[in-house]
Parts: sequence; structure tokens; C-alpha cells
Amino acid sequence: MKVDFDITMTLIANTLYKVLASNFKLFSKAKPKTVYRSFVEGRAKIVITPKIVKVTYGKKSFNPAIMNFVKSLPTLNVPWTDNRLLEYSFE
Repeated sequence: MKVDFDITMTLIANTLYKVLASNFKLFSKAKPKTVYRSFVEGRAKIVITPKIVKVTYGKKSFNPAIMNFVKSLPTLNVPWTDNRLLEYSFE
């Protein structure tokens, strides 16, 4: 039974990586492993203050794609962090 669960979760993850990649022209033909390395495995610094959760991404070649995507997002207050504002920045 555990093997079936592992395979199912892997297939779901691969599908979600493909969906994420389809939002970026640069990654539209990328394999799930490449998308994972570029977005999920990347490093970021998270600082939590009384009013803001700030996520700062390190220097990576894909930052322009992420920056454009993040700029298109609406302002977001995260309820489970006492409604702190979620803010992104890039080195």
C-alpha cells in the first residue's frame, strides 16, 4: 500500500510542477525535476516581524520570471500568521 501512495504523490507533484512551469515561457518545456530545482529547492531568507512576513529570494537566473509573477499577485495578508502582510523581495 505504501508503494501506491508514494507513486501517487510523485505523479501529483510532477503534474503540479508542470502546471507551475506552464505559467512561465522560460520553463514551458522544462521537466519536473528542473522546475523543482529552480523554484522549490531555491534558497530564500524569511523574516517575520509583528506586521510583515518578508521572503527574500537569492540571486538566481530565473528571478526575472518570478519577479514578474510576484508583481502580478494581489496584496496578501496571511490569516494563520495573525494577518501579517506577505512581502517578497529579491537580492
